Amino acid sequence: MVRYVAAVGQGRMVKGTVRAASEVAAQNLLVGRGYTPITLETVPPTFSLEGMLPSFFAVKPREVITFSRQLATLLESGITLLPAIQLLSQQASTGRPFRRILDALAQDLGIGRSFSEAVARHSTVFNEIYTRTIGVGERTGKLEAVLRELANHMEKQSAFAKKVSGALAYPILVLVVAMGVAGILLIVALPPLADMFKTMNVPLPLPTRMLIGLSIFINTFKLYLGLLILTTVPALLWIIRRPQGRRALDRLRFTIPFLGPPAHMAELARMSRTMAIMLGAGLTLQDVMDIMPHTTTNLLFRDALNSVRRGLVLGQGLSHPMSLNPLFPPLLLQMVRVGEETNALESSLRVVADFYETTAAEKSAAVLSMIQPVSTIAIAAVAAFIALSVIMPMYNITGAFK
Repeated sequence: MVRYVAAVGQGRMVKGTVRAASEVAAQNLLVGRGYTPITLETVPPTFSLEGMLPSFFAVKPREVITFSRQLATLLESGITLLPAIQLLSQQASTGRPFRRILDALAQDLGIGRSFSEAVARHSTVFNEIYTRTIGVGERTGKLEAVLRELANHMEKQSAFAKKVSGALAYPILVLVVAMGVAGILLIVALPPLADMFKTMNVPLPLPTRMLIGLSIFINTFKLYLGLLILTTVPALLWIIRRPQGRRALDRLRFTIPFLGPPAHMAELARMSRTMAIMLGAGLTLQDVMDIMPHTTTNLLFRDALNSVRRGLVLGQGLSHPMSLNPLFPPLLLQMVRVGEETNALESSLRVVADFYETTAAEKSAAVLSMIQPVSTIAIAAVAAFIALSVIMPMYNITGAFK
């Protein structure tokens, strides 16, 4: 909500509130009503689920993908940009954040802003790649093709992320439940059994002694263990947020056995595809490399791309500065070199992106298919160890009574 004070008619002052995505959008809305805004102030709602849970109500990538595809279809059918966005806004669900974004886009286009300028005002929804590529599409008259290309690119990224998160959901859930059950058993259920075994004065097997020792340790030092967890987790989060900690974590992601190579290939595929899209839209190589460091959250790749950008500025081309960094494998270097020599860099990058996407998907599928059975076997082994540790002493006790 935006609170306003405005002039209307013969100097008459009015004040009130208007629902708008930003103060600029509110100003455009008030001007359209014939008001002259004097002051504008964003007012946080007194109670709003959207305000309390912003990530839950944030615009989803799927909404941007669908919007891009639908807008491309409308433009190809002959509808101009402003009526197309107004039509999509009318079709959107009332009250949804993305509808407010569409309304703001329509208002900006109505006062003469370009589409790229309008989307640039919503950087949390449309990233720099989207904005810059849309701008090139406008200048070259390829806006429909650019929108479809961006939609395809975002859809591939979203599908891969969903596939990974879906495959990891079951093992993580099972692991959390198993740890919870084991914790309750060690802290609550096992100490009385340990006391009973002690009063029986019966020799205990090694697994039972190990489990009782672990239970005694946890119950004796549970306060210190709790403090250790409470201090370690924030410390690790603080380290990860620091640049050196982030770099160490990003380096670890690429060196973990089985998981590292697919992650590296996925990053290479994302980089190659993004570069190909921007080159295909008409951006110069220098403009592409100015944007590329901002397209990745991996600091190792960001540093490498900044180094390549500096080499390009010095006239070293693209393949030579890439060859100085081990993050870029020989296949990528060879394809980039061929693309530079034949003036077909875009197509070379697309070939590389297709190859790494396919390889990363295959390797990820192989790894993810192993996670569920391995996690099930590991949890079953722990459960069997705990069960045997509790059951085996019972036979000794029975034998002692006999």
